[in-house]
Amino acid sequence: MSIRKAKFSGHQTFCFRYGWLEKGFRFVKNGHWFAEHDAIVDLGVGKNMVDSIRYWCEMAGIIEDQEVSDLGRKIFDEKNGWDPFLEDNATLWLLHWKLNTNPNVTTAGTALFSYLHKPEFSKHDVAQAALKSLAPNKKPPSDKVIMRDVDCYLRTYAGGRKFDPHKLKEESFECPFQELNLIHPMKDSDLYRFSIGPKSSLSPEIIGFAIFEYLNQKSARGGMRIQEALYHEFSPGQVFMLDENAMIEAVQLLETSPKWGEKYGFTESAGVAFVRCEMEEHEAWDLLNDYYKGTPIHG
Repeated sequence: MSIRKAKFSGHQTFCFRYGWLEKGFRFVKNGHWFAEHDAIVDLGVGKNMVDSIRYWCEMAGIIEDQEVSDLGRKIFDEKNGWDPFLEDNATLWLLHWKLNTNPNVTTAGTALFSYLHKPEFSKHDVAQAALKSLAPNKKPPSDKVIMRDVDCYLRTYAGGRKFDPHKLKEESFECPFQELNLIHPMKDSDLYRFSIGPKSSLSPEIIGFAIFEYLNQKSARGGMRIQEALYHEFSPGQVFMLDENAMIEAVQLLETSPKWGEKYGFTESAGVAFVRCEMEEHEAWDLLNDYYKGTPIHG
């Protein structure tokens, strides 16, 4: 894997909001770019929000090299896209995966979902995890910069700390990743906690795609120990906060599928369980395509 570059700014402290990815995708698809003078008018937001829309689109892989990406077209194309208006929470899980496994950068998000390894944590814990992940020979960003990034990602996933029902409702409306219920602020405390275990809106196909991508970044191996699938940095278990039962159930559903059973499964050797995934990249995309077409795993 390539060396990740520290990136603790760019969102202008604005959380990812409803409509932003769709808006950014169509803006760039129509031949525009965020640095243009008319971007403020075309996108209907202020300058800082223009920068924030660009940040979330690029970080989630919807835009690459000033063009819409293959992923962006697959999701948001108005004619043939899987989910052009982001109505399916499975798409949020896919975007969450892409955002927090971006192979080029380290953010507060990668610290949260790969480097932290604590079920309950404070903002300071996240900042420390982020700092420890950086190359030792590089000058770290200031504490203020990192804490702003930590705060932005926590608000994106968990809302504000103040338990004002009106404020929480407003922030929940603005931040779609809160629908994933991955992080919760703990009452009467400055701590947060992860929701670890099965996720009702996370389909086996999304997990299967994530398993493929994780292994493909590891020199295209055909499988891994289940402990790696659950606990290693940038693994599906870490990014989705799955427990062992949830991981096993998803893989077993794929394993017993007539179409995908030859590609996924469990094997055991010397008492060690392995998750098997033997796919080509086009097959991994076909797996997602089956989900969005409504093709049942078991026919």
